[in-house]
Amino acid sequence: MQYHPEKIEKKWQQYWAENKTFRAENNSDKPKYYVLDMFPYPSGAGLHVGHPLGYIASDVYARYKRLKGFNVLHPMGYDSFGLPAEQYAIQTGTHPAITTVKNIDTFRRQMDNIGFSFDWDREVRTSDPSYYKWTQWIFLQLFDAWYDSATDKARPIAELVAEFEKNGNATVNAHGDETEAFTADEWNSWDEAKQQSVLLNYRIAYLSEAFVNWCPALGTVLANDEVKDGVSERGGYPVERKLMKQWSMRITAYSQRLLDGLEDLDWSESLKEQQRNWIGRSEGASIEFQVQGSEFKIEVFTTRPDTIFGVTFMTLAPEHELVAQITTPEQKAEIEAYIQKAKAKSERERMADVKTVSGAFTGAYAVHPFSGEPIPIWIGDYVLAGYGTGAVMAVPSGDQRDWNFAKHFNLPIPQVIASPPGKEGSGEVEPDQANESKDGILMNSDFLNGMKVKDAIRAAIAKLEEKGIGKGKINYRQRDAVFGRQRYWGEPIPIYYKDGVPYPINKLPLELPEVEKYLPTEAGDPPLGNAENWNWDPEKEAIVPNGEGYPIELSTMPGWAGSSWYYLRYMDAQNDEAFVGEEAIKYWGNVDYYAGGAEHATGHLLYVRFWTKFLKDLGYLPFDEPAKKLVNQGMIQGVSEKIYRYHSKNNITGNVIDPELKIFNTGSIYPVFLDAENVQKYWGKNIASDNPFVQQEGINVPIECVKNGVVDLSMLVKIRPQIFEKACFSVTKGSGFKVI
Repeated sequence: MQYHPEKIEKKWQQYWAENKTFRAENNSDKPKYYVLDMFPYPSGAGLHVGHPLGYIASDVYARYKRLKGFNVLHPMGYDSFGLPAEQYAIQTGTHPAITTVKNIDTFRRQMDNIGFSFDWDREVRTSDPSYYKWTQWIFLQLFDAWYDSATDKARPIAELVAEFEKNGNATVNAHGDETEAFTADEWNSWDEAKQQSVLLNYRIAYLSEAFVNWCPALGTVLANDEVKDGVSERGGYPVERKLMKQWSMRITAYSQRLLDGLEDLDWSESLKEQQRNWIGRSEGASIEFQVQGSEFKIEVFTTRPDTIFGVTFMTLAPEHELVAQITTPEQKAEIEAYIQKAKAKSERERMADVKTVSGAFTGAYAVHPFSGEPIPIWIGDYVLAGYGTGAVMAVPSGDQRDWNFAKHFNLPIPQVIASPPGKEGSGEVEPDQANESKDGILMNSDFLNGMKVKDAIRAAIAKLEEKGIGKGKINYRQRDAVFGRQRYWGEPIPIYYKDGVPYPINKLPLELPEVEKYLPTEAGDPPLGNAENWNWDPEKEAIVPNGEGYPIELSTMPGWAGSSWYYLRYMDAQNDEAFVGEEAIKYWGNVDYYAGGAEHATGHLLYVRFWTKFLKDLGYLPFDEPAKKLVNQGMIQGVSEKIYRYHSKNNITGNVIDPELKIFNTGSIYPVFLDAENVQKYWGKNIASDNPFVQQEGINVPIECVKNGVVDLSMLVKIRPQIFEKACFSVTKGSGFKVI
């Protein structure tokens, strides 16, 4: 008897669809089991091989649990907002919704062909207004909440306002921006705009000036996890640090709870360790240094206050707010040049590059809090504005990066830690590297001399608190999550502005408007600025033409917004009255088996835990973790390569040009891509300053386009049309394209 899979599969897949074989019931006498896959972004290329790798494994497990008598919820949907559809819209004028639906049809056909046992009645699409209505609703809950550090949970903002009206903020212990103390009388005397402005310092979803990862080519802000090696994860475009007014979320309020919650999760230890390192808890002290001859003070956080007498200079992040104010006129040009250079590096690059030493002297000095000695103040890109206070007290004998900096700029390196008696290296002989060990005895340190490091840390903190110049503190590396994107294809942020102050739009969904083009406006506003009707009338509760009412927010939500709660919508996908019904939540609870890639450890998997804990705080969920068990399916590996793009001005036609045409002299209105031999041949030489090629830009090549070190050009153009269409390729041999 022959086996004909094409006939058998077709027959049974049709039967499953007609009889809804895999439909899960929200009310059942059977024990429940929730199997969830990370839903895909519907790209134009269709399913990639990594999708079925994980989906097949979880599907086998879902079928097994059904056979064991469980009522299994095994849904599927689409994370359908994203940059690729918008980039394609910019190139072709095709609305992203049209492209997205077409791509979803392809994904559905492919998944049906494989024969997955999904409950398709529960399908969700994050770009569907009926879905993002509730994403917007959750955003408004975050906007209307503050974090009470005393109770260690989020609370409604109305409760905070009531406290201000009665007692001011004297007794409020909130996680938020520093705010000057005010009385109830002062609060009650302020007008509405002033009060709302103060509340932004407390809201969990808030608007503020912040340094962000700005990608000029994409015209948007990117989250830290969307930047790889200084370029955007999507498209490989350069990313720079830029100060912008931006929506953010206080995920930092949940740092300790996110750490503590890991202990009870059945997740891989390696993934949990990634989250621990990303959150980065450290204990130490906050210390204030007075800037000599000025009113300014520099606050630093250090885990080693015992080494305070080893401080010989201070280093500020190039973006630190005091840099411009304390820099002397003589040093201004050098400082400004260094700041511009630092902008070209992402935070990850700056953290990872431990070999390169660079910096600039501000010309200003701080006063040592104990000795009174002047301490030179430098800036250096190894210090990050968003970590700690954006400033470090540099102890070169106790920190390797400080030691490298001091050696490079010929700064003093006094020894303050001696090895225990009998150990090699004891005494005052200067070593050839920093001693970062906590196993030692303090020396050259005044009242700390002779103490062991652990004892000296406690004594130093006590003395700092006694003098009123510091205090013990717990710090976290994790930063607040940037939430706004200057793009079109995303959830509109339901906010309008009255006198520059943000107010909520409660009539949801606030749907994306039609625009003629998907690029930023001529004034530099996000694409939503191209909409003719994008103002809000709060009395009519309706969108009105521009010029009437009040302007609506022009940014949209990031890609991670819709995926931070989708597992909840699957439980009750057709509910029009709530994001999920109370009975459905009680029955299904959190996910029993979650399958997805470990690459989401410090992105989606942190954000979904954050939103779950927040919704639990406000009483919408009975649990505070999204998934009990998480399984990473592993990664299908391939050779990752780069090619290099160059921009020029004159006209060249054709898809492939010969290197002997001297393309660096003729130029092109289109980007030119070089392979390894031509990069070495042309870019390796001294190119005249009037050369038309003004920028070199590395672009990641998808692994499916590379075979034996050669790029398939036709496939490359098909997969990445927004980058490679109308490009000129310089190649040396045949139709292949050797990569770097």
